[in-house]
Formats: sequence, C-alpha cells, structure tokens
Amino acid sequence: MSKSQDLTPQLHDARHLLSELTCHIEGFDLTQLMYRAPILDRIRYEPWGQDEIMGWKKWFDGVENHMRLLDAMIESGIPPKDDPIPTVLNLITYWKIIITSESPIVGVKMSMGGDKRLNNPWPINKPSQGGKIKEKGKEKEKEKEVWVDVIAQGGREWKRIYSKKISHLLAEFREADSYLNSDYDSDSSSPSASSSKSKPTPGMDNSLITTAQDLLRAASLVECIPGAPVPKITIHLTRIPSSPKDIYRETDPSLQRDSEEAEEQEEDVEWPDDRLPLTFQKIRELGVNLIFGDLSQTSLSSLNGPTVPAEPIPSLRFNLDITTLMGLCSDVLHHPLPTSKDEAASRSLRPTSHLLRNAEGEVVLVSRGRDGTGKTKNKLKRQIDIDNDDEKEYERLKGQSQNSIELYKCILEEMERPFIEEFNNVIQEAWKDQRSIPSRRLDDLKINGNPQQPQVEFWTTLEAAQYTYEALSSGPAHGHGMEQLRMRRMLGLEQGDFFEGSRYQGNEGYLKDLKINIFDLDEKVFTPRNIEEVLKNARKRGEGLSTTNGNATDQIRADQVGNGEVDVDGKTGFHQTLHSITSLFLNQYYLSLIPNIDTDPNARKSSNGNEKIKSQNLTINLPNFLQPRKLPTPPIAKISLPFPVVSLHSLNRGAKEGMTTIMMGTATLKEVWTQVTWRLRGWERGWYNWDDKERKREKGNAAVMIFPYRVFGEGKRVRFEKGDYSYPTKDWWDEDDTA
Repeated sequence: MSKSQDLTPQLHDARHLLSELTCHIEGFDLTQLMYRAPILDRIRYEPWGQDEIMGWKKWFDGVENHMRLLDAMIESGIPPKDDPIPTVLNLITYWKIIITSESPIVGVKMSMGGDKRLNNPWPINKPSQGGKIKEKGKEKEKEKEVWVDVIAQGGREWKRIYSKKISHLLAEFREADSYLNSDYDSDSSSPSASSSKSKPTPGMDNSLITTAQDLLRAASLVECIPGAPVPKITIHLTRIPSSPKDIYRETDPSLQRDSEEAEEQEEDVEWPDDRLPLTFQKIRELGVNLIFGDLSQTSLSSLNGPTVPAEPIPSLRFNLDITTLMGLCSDVLHHPLPTSKDEAASRSLRPTSHLLRNAEGEVVLVSRGRDGTGKTKNKLKRQIDIDNDDEKEYERLKGQSQNSIELYKCILEEMERPFIEEFNNVIQEAWKDQRSIPSRRLDDLKINGNPQQPQVEFWTTLEAAQYTYEALSSGPAHGHGMEQLRMRRMLGLEQGDFFEGSRYQGNEGYLKDLKINIFDLDEKVFTPRNIEEVLKNARKRGEGLSTTNGNATDQIRADQVGNGEVDVDGKTGFHQTLHSITSLFLNQYYLSLIPNIDTDPNARKSSNGNEKIKSQNLTINLPNFLQPRKLPTPPIAKISLPFPVVSLHSLNRGAKEGMTTIMMGTATLKEVWTQVTWRLRGWERGWYNWDDKERKREKGNAAVMIFPYRVFGEGKRVRFEKGDYSYPTKDWWDEDDTA
C-alpha cells in the first residue's frame, strides 16, 4: 500500500497565492469597472453612474471565507486530502477575467435563466398569468438555471467561464460513441431509406455546445432596457488551448525546441478528436465568441483594470431644455447684482412685518405655494437647506414663501458664479478640447474660416418653446416686462437685441445676437398655439400610437422605444438608451390621454370613422412622475403640456441629435434616472462607444450638462422696490392686461 502524498507544502503555497489575490483586489479601485454616464453636473460636480457591481460582494466574501478556511487548515496541522492550489488558481483566473473584460461590468456570478428570470413580461404589460399558461404535474418542464460569470459592456456581453479540460470533452465523445451499435438504422425499412438520411455526428450535443445554446436562449429571452441589443455571448475556455500543438507542447520535449524541425513537427500535430474543432466551429456559427487560455502568463501586478473614459466634452450644438429657456430670461441673470446678502434679501424676502401669520399671531413657517399661497408643511430647515449653525440665516428665511427662498438662493448663487460668464467659459473650453482631438472632423466644429472663433448653435424643441411662451404670457407683465421681452426676442416673436438693458449688453460673448433654432417648425418662424390646440394635438398623437395594429403597449416595446432610430455613429451609448427610454415614457403619456370607452361614452372614433378606439387604461403603466396626481399644476400660469413631459421632449430630441442638452436643475433627469425600466437586472443605463484605439474617450459629446436653476424675479423685485409686499392672488393674476 503506497503512502499518500503530504500536501502541506501545497497548502502553504495556496495560502500565499490567495493572499496575493486578496491584496490585489483590496488595492484595486472598483469604480474603474463601473459605468459613468456622459453627464456634466455643475451643481454637485459628481459623476452620474453605477452604484455597485451585482454579485460582487458575495463573490469576494467567498474569497475571504476561503482564506479563513486555509488558515484554519494550516493551524490544525492536518495535511489536506486534495491539492488546494487548483481552487485558488481558478479564483485568480476569474479575477483576471473580470478586470480584463470590457467595462462597464454590471455583475458577476449572476443567474440569468430559469422560470423566474426568463418569464418576466415587459413591465408595461403584465397579464395575470405572466403571459403563458403554466404547466402542471409531470407536464411541467423544469427550467435550467443559466449562470453568467461576468456581465460586461453595460449588459451587452455575457461571459461564461468553461473550466473543463479537453479530457472531459473526449470522455463525452467516447460516451456518445458507446451508444452506437449495429441497430443504428433499425428504424428504417430499407438500406436505401437509411442512406438517404444524414446521420448526426455523435457527441455534437456535448456540454460546451449545450452551454452555448443555453446562454443564447437565455439572452434572447432576457428583458432588455429600451434601446439595448440582445446580449452577445462569450465563452472563455480556461483549460482548453486554441490549437492542437499547444496540447503536446508541454508533454513532448521535441516540440519545445526552437528549430525548423520542431516547427515542421508542429505542423503535423492534429486534434485528438476531429469533433473538437467541429465543436468550436459550430459554436462560432451560432454567433458565440470563444476565448482560450487561463491568463496564467499575465501577472496580477501587470493588470491595472480598464480605462475610465475621459470627461466628455460638450457639443457646440446645444439643445436648451425648458428650464434653460426660462432661466435665460430671468431677471436674476440680467439685472445688476446686489453687493451683499442684505441687498439680495431686500429683492426677494418680505420684511418680518409683512409675513403670513396664523390666528395666534405667530409667523407661519415655509409655505409651499408659488408665493405663500400653498399649504404650510412646517419643514423650514429642509426647504431652505442651510447650515444648522447659521442662526442668522435661519431667522432671515423663517416664514418666507418657497418662491422667495428660491429666488434668494438664486441671487446668491448668481453673485458667486454668474451663469452667462460660466456658460461662455464652458463653450470656450469645449471648443478648445474639440480641436485637440484628431478624430473630430474640423467641418463638424463649424470653423467657417476662423480657427479662433467657433460657430455655436442653440436649439430647442417646439414643446419647450411653447411652454416658455405660456409660462411668460398667461398673465400680466412682471415688473417692467423685460423677462417677457427677452422671451419674445429669443423665440423670434419680436425683433431686437435679447440683451437690451442687461448688465451683459455689449459683453455677451458667444451668446451675442442670441436666437434659438426650433426643431420641427411647420413655418419659418415660431407661432405659439393656444392651449386647446396643443391638447388636441397631444390626444391625436396618442390615438396615432394606438391604431389598429394590435395592442398599443406591444407597439411601444417593438417599435416606439427608439430601437434603430438613433444613428450610433458619433454618439455615446448613453445617447442611445436615453433617446429610447424617453421615447417610451412619452408614448406612454400620450397613450394615457386616450379616453377609456368603458367610462367615456363620447370616446372619439378612429381615423376611418368605422370603429371606436380600443379601450386603453394605461395610467397604471405610467412612470410615477407622469401619474396625473404627480404632475405639477401651476396655480397661476395657464400651461398645456405638463413640465415633466416638456422636459422629456428636450432630453429625447437632444439624445437623438447627439447634442448636449443644457438643463438648469435635475428634476426630470433625476426622475428618469431612477425608473425601474432603466435599472433592469443585468443592465446598466448605457455603455461605452469608444472613440479611438487607445480608448481615452467615447465617441460623441456630453449628453446632458446641468447648471443651477434660475427663477423669475423681476416682478417681485419691482414690487418690493415700491414697498408692495402683498401676496399674489388668482384675481390679481387674471387681470386683462397681458404682456
């Protein structure tokens, strides 16, 4: 009886290798693997991106537990029965595959198959039985769990590690051969009949092919974020070489010599079984990528992880969101700035003697309405967002209306960082950075013969222009009416200098002679529509989405989410998914406007007049921020489309055009960012569309740029200068005199 091998040295070697692995992991910056969206946030100055890698913590906990197990084995002094090194080497290989995969890495060791994973319906259409009849008893087929080792490229690539040796596949081939016998053609009535049928090659349903087929099936059924393709599959064969000569190179010393004789011998080397290359060929024909090798020749110390894209550059074609259009007109940007906080307060805050008081004569805390007309929520500190230790500022803002506090904050921010100057600096830096990138064509930069002066374009959507007009025209002129005048000149409704009377007149920079181009104009100039016409067109859009070609929600999934509508050339991956998801939300909103014939007896007919529009009850499918109870209803201004819908149009069009959408504030973007439709298992909100081989930055420009918001302030400033601290009423707003 032979004496068993003492594996104590291998135990210590395994412990040392695992220690090197954990040190490398702990010193690695995991954010390198996570997604960073091309959003420039000039409020928080923090990236918008991925929060975590799903499954990572569980896997690393397993690595640490294995370390504790090895320590316990060493401490016990009892030699292990099995060599512990292969398990540790597998962990090292797995980590190497993670950090050499193409980022963003969404998850590791994730189940993406089985009943629970594959049978989830599209989130906007949930039939009672999940869209299928469940089989019972013996008829029910058990679904496989399909595991993915690394989900890379933001969800677009699934990687599976196949760690079996060639000997395992050869054993599968031998087992398949053993089933062959002389009765193979016993089902045929004649030799001619059997010979006319092509005989399948035994063993071509082996575990490697089955793995590829299972992954492809799961990928074809998995739920994707709007605008994303079906994930592609990569199988990493860590213990199978890419060519037959690599099999024998280690076992046959004659093949290790660097000579012509050795090269000739290598040419004659064949696979031990022809079904091995046939297996690889079949898998590649299925569209699966194969990678060979365990990366053992690559040391951990040489692996620094993937490159994080450089900060995106703004486009020189800006798409202005509704918040920016209104902010540009604001008195805060144009009237001479105050020289102190006290002067800023005098323009925006009411004296204590003019504040709202309750029946007991106590000052009422912050009111939520436009200017003190809403309900009191008693949340002063959260509303004004000041340092708890700044008692003077707390007393200054106590009892002021929400509008007054917002205006006061805007004035202070403008004193610290004037928007017009900051925006001009952004444009200048963008121009400089664009010119420094060789791959950016000069004709795209609009040089027009002047290498020192870019031509900047400002665009907006028809919906944003209409909203701006409504917001500034649905009541009497504020103050001296300069905010309204700027709006009309900006939108081309009146000739004249946008900066007339501004503190920037004569020093406008790239905003000189500001005119806004408007998408989809039917005429050469913008003509505002009345509210009834806008709403009528909105309902028509919903009816057009419904039509007669099946369920409208199916159309949203198949046709209306923007798949294939965005030219990916010159755009980031985020532009693509942002366009798709905002298309989805907009279509859901417009579909929700269709009257339900179950509750509305006067439902409109379809375009041919022969049948009523199918009953649609899509309100429950709307994102929370588009639900009717959540939509803002201005107590004063007369508005057609809700603010979030108008803002969605801006994000949607900017993404489609590959522009940089300028927003003041994050309200709508934050709502879109947190929607579950964009946070599906196995997906990030975008991927990297690299610009060059060095992978320094993405193709395309920043998708969104966020600045601090600015509110209207002229009316309050002028009234306060006259000593009028009254609160606005509906009767006051409905006066006949309009701007």
